[in-house]
Amino acid sequence: MPAKIYITLLLCFFTINIYADKAVSLEPHSWCPVVKEQLEKLIADNAHKNKKVVFDFDNTMICRDIGEAMFVTMAMDQKLQLHRDLHPSFVFAGKKHGAAYTKDIVTYYENYLAMSKDMDDETPYANGYAWLAQVMRGISPGEVVTYTQKAFAGNIARHDQEKNTQTTIRGYRRPFFYPEMVDLAGRLLYNGYDVYVISASNIWTVRWMVTKKLNKRIQKKFGKHLGIAADHVIGVSVLLKDRRDNKLYKDAYLVKNNNAYAAMNAEELENYTLTPEITYPLTGYFGKVANIFKYVSQRRPFLVCGDSPNDFPMLNWGQNRLFITRLEKIDYQKKLVEQINKSLPGKWLLQPTLYKKSPGFVSSRREIELRLKGNRYKRVVDLLEKSQYLRGFSKK
Repeated sequence: MPAKIYITLLLCFFTINIYADKAVSLEPHSWCPVVKEQLEKLIADNAHKNKKVVFDFDNTMICRDIGEAMFVTMAMDQKLQLHRDLHPSFVFAGKKHGAAYTKDIVTYYENYLAMSKDMDDETPYANGYAWLAQVMRGISPGEVVTYTQKAFAGNIARHDQEKNTQTTIRGYRRPFFYPEMVDLAGRLLYNGYDVYVISASNIWTVRWMVTKKLNKRIQKKFGKHLGIAADHVIGVSVLLKDRRDNKLYKDAYLVKNNNAYAAMNAEELENYTLTPEITYPLTGYFGKVANIFKYVSQRRPFLVCGDSPNDFPMLNWGQNRLFITRLEKIDYQKKLVEQINKSLPGKWLLQPTLYKKSPGFVSSRREIELRLKGNRYKRVVDLLEKSQYLRGFSKK
């Protein structure tokens, strides 16, 4: 082979490999090095095969919970009220709660959740997920979007780490996008993966966050042709009443058959009102798997990402799993170890994070010490490292 041709081919080979590496290389940020390396390998080895990827949203794609933040924002503006026919009276902690006894709807919600959590139940918050959608009856999806915007407040909470603050709405922390997860979602889309979001928050809040805020960030970095489709965002929903024809519609129907609705056109969204009738399967716990069967695939997704026991059923169903490990939640991590020990075959990757003080991913024990000025969360890190499911976290 002539020398010039050989050199040209060699240069082409190295150029292709450089661009291939760039396409799958995640930005370092605060990834645990082992997790970053293994995710990059997964992406590279399976690129452009239309593999299915499913993300949870709250505390997975974003830090904290947008559904609850939106609810509290709406409640503070007195847009919500308790209804005797929807919200049962009950006794908890020696007090009566209900429309006749509780003036504050947020207090009712908190006690309703606490009562559910008190039971020895595998799915303690399932009713709470439904409740947060039902309580908005009579409101339009457009109003839900308006209050989502107010709660998100332009990603303002992203400064909480550098300012050492906790931006809150009546004690509920404002959410912000994890830059690492935005990058991961973008890399997956760029490399030909089919990406879905399945959340236990209401569908209009999550769809707006994904299609209007997450996609904008992905497109800025990876190209305007990329993004998560509106019908790939699945959340808790209720039947909608169209004011124009008085018919009832499901979100799943409208998002596929009404382009203006799917685009979250403000004028179109005002034509509907939320009823209290939940549409099933509910996107919580085992219902997440049911929604994967219905809308994604009846085969195991290639990668599933989550952060809590609510995600365990769909994480178990995934071939590969990324768990966003909140170090403040030691009970979650104890349950996680139990879940991994009995799960279906497949890889588990654990990425530690903080969501209260100095929120965001952490790459090592040393980073925790630097950000929190001390050796906090040693017990939970010890637990996870002893299980051998958290690796490479103490080496940096």
